[in-house]
Amino acid sequence: MNSSSSVQFNEQGVPVSTTFDDIYFSVESGVDESQYVFLAQNGLPRRWLSLPAHYSFTIAETGFGTGLNFLLTWKRFLEQAPANTRLHFVSFEKFPLSRQQLEQAYQLLEPLKEFSQLFLEHYPATDPGCHRIILSQGRVILDLWIGDLNELLPKWLPQAQHQIDAWFLDGFAPAKNPEMWQPTLFDAMKQTAHSETTFATFTAAGSVRRALQQSGFEVQKVTGFGRKREMLCGHYHSAEVCQKYYDRRDVTIIGGGISAACSALALKQRGVNVRVVSAGTADGASGNPQGAVYPLLHAEHTPLSRFYWQAFSTATSFYRSFCATHWFPVGVMQPAFNDNRAKRYQRIADELYAPDTVRYLSQPEAEQKAGVSLAVPALHYPKAGWLRPAAVVKSLLETAQIELIEGEATALQKTENGSWQISLKDGSVLVAERVVIATGHHINSLLPESVEPLPIQPVRGQVSLVQTTPLLSSLKTVLCFKGYLVPEDGKHHCVGATFNRDREDLEPTPEDDEENLKQLAENARQPWAESLQLTSQRVSVRATSPDHQPVTGAVAENLYVITALGSRGFTSAPILAEVIACQLTGELTPLTQDALRRISVSRFES
Repeated sequence: MNSSSSVQFNEQGVPVSTTFDDIYFSVESGVDESQYVFLAQNGLPRRWLSLPAHYSFTIAETGFGTGLNFLLTWKRFLEQAPANTRLHFVSFEKFPLSRQQLEQAYQLLEPLKEFSQLFLEHYPATDPGCHRIILSQGRVILDLWIGDLNELLPKWLPQAQHQIDAWFLDGFAPAKNPEMWQPTLFDAMKQTAHSETTFATFTAAGSVRRALQQSGFEVQKVTGFGRKREMLCGHYHSAEVCQKYYDRRDVTIIGGGISAACSALALKQRGVNVRVVSAGTADGASGNPQGAVYPLLHAEHTPLSRFYWQAFSTATSFYRSFCATHWFPVGVMQPAFNDNRAKRYQRIADELYAPDTVRYLSQPEAEQKAGVSLAVPALHYPKAGWLRPAAVVKSLLETAQIELIEGEATALQKTENGSWQISLKDGSVLVAERVVIATGHHINSLLPESVEPLPIQPVRGQVSLVQTTPLLSSLKTVLCFKGYLVPEDGKHHCVGATFNRDREDLEPTPEDDEENLKQLAENARQPWAESLQLTSQRVSVRATSPDHQPVTGAVAENLYVITALGSRGFTSAPILAEVIACQLTGELTPLTQDALRRISVSRFES
């Protein structure tokens, strides 16, 4: 489980770290302090006024704390930056505060009440890694990296070269928190700086000043805030003129499912002209009537589980921002149908993950939370839920306002000038500068001969819709066992799904409906799971990889893929779309280099 800071609140209501014997913000006025120290001394918001269109102004911060600096920056950016620019705020925090601690701290931040309350709705569970939070309809992105700064910076740095416009050196004072103010930090500042990078910090410690100067920064001492006599600020000084470059060339996406829709929106937000080519929208695995969104957790921390809990943070923030009418964060529950599973679930909840990620509920607690009778304890994901897949996909494409070309792509060929020629089934041809293939298990049929086929396996799945009953209508949360059962939507519940490897046939079968209902009855062993009336069914085919990780990234020059999302496509698609969009434009991704390698095509190379 993640570390947490021991926090008390003093007589004025200001949070105090007992770990570092220091306050989180000024007793006089935390908002005024943040404005003076971090915004004004970095030349903000003045610098925002002249930003070019679609520029992503990127700030890196040491010590997220209560999020005060972020909340104020977010507010001022929306108020004063040009409407066609974006804010990317990257913050590192070793000892994250709980949601309850933030709520108490925010009582002193009345000028930021609107933003603090909205942020609390998006605040992620504080498990280690990067949690990308998408706010203000995608105009503001927060990358909250949970963990030790000295361990995280080397993993983050390879993609951050010359990317940071301003550094907020916060955190506790060097004398009380010397572990943070190490050469690792100052070296990272040097590598991420460009010709217009600035910094500001509340401290005036000589060791910090000298370290910044040795790293290439011109340092000034200025009057500090309140009772602080002095503080440091400055800018990067280098003979080399190095500025950020964003690639905004057009992109054509082939596919009409959730990965295509999320990618189209992520690119459009970054000022890229996008068109989507597909015979239909949400007509494949993304077209089921209901789908669950929750992380994949193991009884030990693994790269796969780490990816999914990070993906889950982005997904819940994304759907809350863009698809609130089709997203229902009612929680997901995994009943423990035997003693071994109960012990495993208890260890997962008690020893490995933050309580906002997952909790272990006793049988009475689980039954109360579920709203239907349960005979066993359960693992509960409080931030999880379900959505309407087809409606979500169509809503995202409408929000993106991209060009939608109805047609089935049949072949892809590189042209002499380096572009891609897309042949359609009706005989027409499109030419694209850059292409993203997001066609699920059909992906190999579009890869050019010069690209090795990907080890993608089709998995056929059938879901069954049943009519609600007086007992079943009280179900309040998603139940997941070997299959799943979703709360009522339009007098129906979705039950599923079968799992048939290497099958691509789409004809529904009575046997699969029988399997879904039998599995539900045998696992639940409750009256509400018996004698359910089947109303319809739907078959789709998932795409999976041998290691169960998605496949995302470049396969050739100006050719990218996003596939193998498996049975958790709606959990992983938002973060994978962010990765694709960042790789195409040159922005910072929310994953470490190791995590990117694990989802890249290169992992299959011998």
